[in-house]
Amino acid sequence: MTRLLRILGASAAAWLLVAGGASFAASPPVTEELLAPLTTAYMRAVKPGEQAELYRELFETVLRRVQRSYARDVDVPGLVAAALKTVEPREPQSGEPADVFRKTINAALATLDPHSRYLDPRAQSIQRSVLTGTFGGLGLQVDMVEGLVRVVAPMPGTPAARAGLRSGDLIVRFDAEPVQGMALADAISRMRGEPGTSIALMIRRAGHGDEFSVSLVRETIRTEALRWNMEGEVLVLRLARFTGSVSAAMENAIAEATAIRQPRGVVLDMRGNGGGLFRQAVMMADAFLDEGEIVSLRGRTATNRRTWQADPAELLAGVPMVVLIDGRSASASELVAAALQENGRATVMGQRSFGKGSLQSIVSLGADKGALRLTTALFHGPSGRSVQRTGVGPDIELVAAPGSTAGARRREADRAQALPGADEPLPPKARVEQSRCAAAQANVDQALACALAFLDAGGIDAFLAALESAESPSAR
Repeated sequence: MTRLLRILGASAAAWLLVAGGASFAASPPVTEELLAPLTTAYMRAVKPGEQAELYRELFETVLRRVQRSYARDVDVPGLVAAALKTVEPREPQSGEPADVFRKTINAALATLDPHSRYLDPRAQSIQRSVLTGTFGGLGLQVDMVEGLVRVVAPMPGTPAARAGLRSGDLIVRFDAEPVQGMALADAISRMRGEPGTSIALMIRRAGHGDEFSVSLVRETIRTEALRWNMEGEVLVLRLARFTGSVSAAMENAIAEATAIRQPRGVVLDMRGNGGGLFRQAVMMADAFLDEGEIVSLRGRTATNRRTWQADPAELLAGVPMVVLIDGRSASASELVAAALQENGRATVMGQRSFGKGSLQSIVSLGADKGALRLTTALFHGPSGRSVQRTGVGPDIELVAAPGSTAGARRREADRAQALPGADEPLPPKARVEQSRCAAAQANVDQALACALAFLDAGGIDAFLAALESAESPSAR
């Protein structure tokens, strides 16, 4: 992948793929006069001292950065007004400077989009460790519903799983702190921390009656970004997240698999993949392409207006490919799916993806000052289409059985302050009830069974014909 590192180049900021906010007319420059009501209210609300002065000055640094680099024009007076609503009601000299600054500036950034936020040094460290695939935490996949944290799934073998937490559980309190009113990113940061430290979760469970408390001890959580196996002669690559080493892991997996036998097909399974590093996504897509555009960024600054083209070298050239996605496939996984679909390299199967079509840059604000995670551009696929809000539409939509709730998930379009999207997803070429692909098998991954059946058939028409043939009376 040296060639790709050369293509991507160096940058002072770490790039993540996430989603983003609203557009405003150009606003006045950030000045001491504009910030005076905010900084005065802040100094009144916090305990006096050197820390208070440090964070007072940081307001200007952060807002200047936002005005200069955000993906769209920013209403700075509106940001100041939102911050004031948070800090003004506080009792005089009642808060710790760092804590009050974090809550105040994040209240302002939340008016831009669901993902731009200030990371204090602890959150910055956690963010860095998550992207390496190792972090201290509970082992929970979560989202947010009506202001509460909802458990999507506990990771096997983690404190959350051993404590019996279930999909659909609602977390209403961390220790003595209510979750209501907390941003999802802050809630996740609250659950993560040093291994060996404890936290109590107040849980609301459907059909359980009273809320109940669960005490958990954080452990080192290691996420396996990529797993692979052979299903007959088909190589299945399961990609959970775009961490800093996933492209190398993929190359190693392909090398190991081809040393055993040459695959006649490949499935790239990105169901549930919530994204990660932009560079790794570009490298992943490029690995399966020998020409064509991969992705373009469209932001306000020259740094965030770029296009990436595929390098001529290609892994598994000529091997038919299926990409599996679902409603939780987001950001970086959407970039890869769109690049492979729109270049005609892969058939995309599953459900429409989440719709995170924007990129965020993480910029350090200096020693012990944390970092700013800021939406800086939208990304567009090779055809020029944006997936923001609408997501990637599959070529073959896999439909859950009637009565199933598998598709009832929140998407980016459901989140407050999500950036508008300009494009509708491409309509599917076919819709298939996924249980049909594995009707004679119990406890089988139905979506994967569809992908394997499609590769066996060699195309959409033959795939649909094979399903009809298998269900005909003469075939029984």
